Amino acid sequence: MTATPRGAQPRLTIAETVTQLRGVGKPSQTAPLYSRLVNRPVGRYLAAIAYRLGMTPDQVTAVSGTVTFAGILLVALVRPGPVMGLVVAFLLVAGYALDSSDGQLARLRGGGSLTGEWLDHMIDCAKNAAVHLAVLVSFYRFSDARPALLLLPAAFQLVVTVMFFGTVLTDQLRRSRPRPGPTAPQGGSLLKSVAVAPADYGLLCLAFALFGYRPLFVGVYVFLLAGSAAYLAVGLRRWRRQLKALDAA
Repeated sequence: MTATPRGAQPRLTIAETVTQLRGVGKPSQTAPLYSRLVNRPVGRYLAAIAYRLGMTPDQVTAVSGTVTFAGILLVALVRPGPVMGLVVAFLLVAGYALDSSDGQLARLRGGGSLTGEWLDHMIDCAKNAAVHLAVLVSFYRFSDARPALLLLPAAFQLVVTVMFFGTVLTDQLRRSRPRPGPTAPQGGSLLKSVAVAPADYGLLCLAFALFGYRPLFVGVYVFLLAGSAAYLAVGLRRWRRQLKALDAA
């Protein structure tokens, strides 16, 4: 057994790093069900592995983007099939877990950077738009369905683009005009996580396991689109109410 040099900090094991990450992670009470129960815990272990390997958060973000866009390219370029759908789902799920791990790694290392946050948001924005554009291309190239089918990914892309922009913009506006006094804690529950689950990007990733079975995939895709549109409608009302309260204050 090699002794630890005097003055050097003992290197944490992956299990110890995961325990430490639980203490610096974002609260999960308000997160959608998949993110709460699967994506963030998996991302925590990936962050611990990345920490042990000496990776930076930006490197993890780059790996996340590479894995995710590999799956998106498969959707657009390869004829759908059972095996292809499973490969795409695996790549998208892995990319999403890595997307969670870069922020956790940054917090473990003492905080992220503005450039790191910018890179993470840019990749998120690109993948949210590109995944539905890839579905549209696949429907057009490999399906003899009616042209109306192409409206589904177009509508989904519109919903997620407005949702992403609204989330980021509202957060920035709230930061620019902080409310005086203590902030009321936001309550969370498992029931709320279930209610917002259809708007979770993680469920969309899993849905691609059915991509080789077009009718099943379209049914799940429509369900997720409807859930995301409902979540956006509620979010628009909530964001406007919050900003009006800041204006009044």
